[in-house]
Amino acid sequence: MSNLILPNIPKFLLLLLLADTVVPNCSRPQKEVVSIYNGNFTTPVSRPQYFIEVYRCVKVEIGECRPGRNEYPVPNKKEEIEIVVPVLTNKLRDPNKENKFYKYVVYNHTSCQCGNLEDRKRTLNKIITNNKVTKNYFKANYSNNPVNLLNQCEVCKNPQPRYKLNTKHDSAIPTFKYLSYQQCLPGCVVEKNKIFKVKITLTSTDEHKIVELTNDTSCKAYDGGNDKTQQIPKGWKLIPLRRSS
Repeated sequence: MSNLILPNIPKFLLLLLLADTVVPNCSRPQKEVVSIYNGNFTTPVSRPQYFIEVYRCVKVEIGECRPGRNEYPVPNKKEEIEIVVPVLTNKLRDPNKENKFYKYVVYNHTSCQCGNLEDRKRTLNKIITNNKVTKNYFKANYSNNPVNLLNQCEVCKNPQPRYKLNTKHDSAIPTFKYLSYQQCLPGCVVEKNKIFKVKITLTSTDEHKIVELTNDTSCKAYDGGNDKTQQIPKGWKLIPLRRSS
């Protein structure tokens, strides 16, 4: 068999050409606690509160991805987690109301790669046009549901890991595309929280911004007293800094 003859291409140019044909792997997926219903910690009316642990691609280190639009951590491989739940109805108030059951699907990222913003816009919660299922389907699949964290003992002892896309993600360097924070589960009481100031480096070397993140640092179980439970998703405030001279 004859040897393969490569064209006389400079080595550095050949490496660049090869780099354009390969999608680099990013950092590993990070653990996060999410609602099965949406990207916030909210629960639709008449549905049971349901929170699970998943892994999501949120981290990119400098140099892992090619400069430009493809600097977002997106899933290379993912799996679907299916959850079936009943509609919560008041039988005493409406005894003739039909029992209804619904299916929800949450993505779990198992490996990551570099991608663009369009890839990043795909949420962890799969959009299902008609997610109503039969009673028989519910009975057959209920035992396969993942653990609902609210059913675990002492789940309110610690805040849960959360991630949110930076409001300045389009101009932030890769390591600041996502920001991490902690939040007590709804139904738990926030004992202490603290505002953290995160300095965001932008792609422009002479400009930075400060993001204020509210982190829950201590939680406890609701004991029926006057304590308010955690119900509102955390937000942040962006504070511009002066350009350095």
